[in-house]
Amino acid sequence: MGQGTRLAAGDGAADGSALQLKAFTRKLAALEEGPARAGAAARALAALPAEAAVRVVAALARSAGAEARAAMAAVGQALVGPDAALLYDHLAEVYAVAAAQDLLEVSSLLVSPPAHRAWVPPRDRDSRLAPLTLGHKKTLARTHRDPDLLARLAAEGEPTVVRELLRNPLLTEPFAVRIASRRPMRPETLRLLAESRRWRTRPAVMLALVRNPYAEPALALKLVAVLPAAELAELGRDGTVHPLLRATAARLARARVVAGT
Repeated sequence: MGQGTRLAAGDGAADGSALQLKAFTRKLAALEEGPARAGAAARALAALPAEAAVRVVAALARSAGAEARAAMAAVGQALVGPDAALLYDHLAEVYAVAAAQDLLEVSSLLVSPPAHRAWVPPRDRDSRLAPLTLGHKKTLARTHRDPDLLARLAAEGEPTVVRELLRNPLLTEPFAVRIASRRPMRPETLRLLAESRRWRTRPAVMLALVRNPYAEPALALKLVAVLPAAELAELGRDGTVHPLLRATAARLARARVVAGT
């Protein structure tokens, strides 16, 4: 095959990848953020050959565009949500392709390293919360405005209480950042925060969560590519976070500089 023929074939492959990326992103952008978009992401990735799926996800991760970041968030949700079963038979091949091509921005989505810091349940119960029933805690979480009490409820980490707390209309973004930053913090509470439709689209909240050493790395790694470029660069220089998080963030920060986005 001559050089001209090889170049033409390469250009054709590049054009095909660009079209796949454009179609994937637009399809997800047309859907409401949440289960519908995550399910569509799972089905679309499952329908692509492993090599094409890797190219699409890598390109999304490197882009700082709003649509690409929204699509990347849906990919992360697809990997942990109810539609993840659609991808089970596909993920081993996707990981192998990504690892072979040293595409950390893709392979890091598919691993579950141990937590940077293990959460140990406190030996003593919170004296302010101990006398309260579960129903009382849920009511306080849903309606109260006392930041100290809400922080205590978040730290205790009873899932049904935390869900009510995250729906509290009085909860502000700075306080959600405070919850995401609190150490020690139950990993389950941080997971619920990441799953909250209200808060998972707030970069400040997600950056605080990703930087929390008590967050499950498998969860945090799925949030890295959704962060804006400045936050990625900051995370890539943070020596306190999980090494894989730091390496992934640094690589994506460099890729976005090269891409001029």
